[in-house]
Amino acid sequence: MKQVIVGVVGCGNISRFHFSGLEKAGARVKWVCDLNEAVARPWADQFGATYTADFRQIVADPEVTLVDVTTVSAVHKSICLAAIAAGKAVICEKTLAENPDDALEIVRAAAAKGTILYTSYMKRFMPAAAKAKELLPSLGRIITTHIRAHQCWGDQWGENPTEGFFFTPPGGKSLVRKNYGGGILVCGGSHLLDLVGFFLGRPHRLYATVNTPAGRDYDILAAALLETANGVVHYEALAHPLNKIGFLRDGWDEHVQITGANGRLDLYSALWDDPQHKVSVLVHYDNATGQSHEYRFDAVSPFDEAMRFFCANLAQGRQGAQPPTTGYDVDELIAHVQRSAATGQALTVAYRC
Repeated sequence: MKQVIVGVVGCGNISRFHFSGLEKAGARVKWVCDLNEAVARPWADQFGATYTADFRQIVADPEVTLVDVTTVSAVHKSICLAAIAAGKAVICEKTLAENPDDALEIVRAAAAKGTILYTSYMKRFMPAAAKAKELLPSLGRIITTHIRAHQCWGDQWGENPTEGFFFTPPGGKSLVRKNYGGGILVCGGSHLLDLVGFFLGRPHRLYATVNTPAGRDYDILAAALLETANGVVHYEALAHPLNKIGFLRDGWDEHVQITGANGRLDLYSALWDDPQHKVSVLVHYDNATGQSHEYRFDAVSPFDEAMRFFCANLAQGRQGAQPPTTGYDVDELIAHVQRSAATGQALTVAYRC
């Protein structure tokens, strides 16, 4: 089994989870890339890697087998396409692209080149999510699913911010849009759209509403009814000001509830960026016995689990169970949610791959 040799492009906040996962998976980090050398240099020193400000140096290195892209979504397309053209495998942070057309181009390029492509939707790798997937058949026919991400963003429902991360300057972009590509639908809701696909399969029809306050370039609420082959999904992503809601009373309220003819699964997801201390919980109700079982897990980073899965498959030259279309599927759904909200119409989701 060959060791995975990696170039990491982007050394901002999210990259620390990727570096941790790569290290635990036994990959060799050979390159680190960022326009800001000050944020990249500590990682270069830690891994004995070479620093560059130009990702093309990484792509040109014949020893590199994997390019891990943790930059803002706006530059994902150019980096991914260059890496794929050079025959490298790619792991890309969500969202895969800023729109489904660009995401589709990346997926098709990987298919044509025969390279491995992962979009790092790591929540499917939470131990509680993996256990829920295992238990799904016990529910029998799935009747309905409720899935929500309620994230504490401060009071976005009051006056427009006049400074800071959520301020939209006249004629410009807010930092939340620059850095993450959008509001709550992209930042939090994209992960839940991936979980819908993971648990229930691709939604084939939807009706949505989105709240984007006047004067801002990002949404603070997205809600939708999603039709799948496994029942209807009630979906909601919300930016809220409530500090102590959620099952850990920390303002983070992310919940997946899947109800079937034979039972129910309740998945309570903990705050994503503190996986060493806050652990997700799964409750399984079995109607035949009338009993509920609560599953609690050790503190495990889903990023580490995702990287372990990715690198194990990469070392064997295979895609594995997560399809290369994962990122495209979510980007296509985001676009359909936005279009449905803009037109007030229910839409059939037109997948192109």
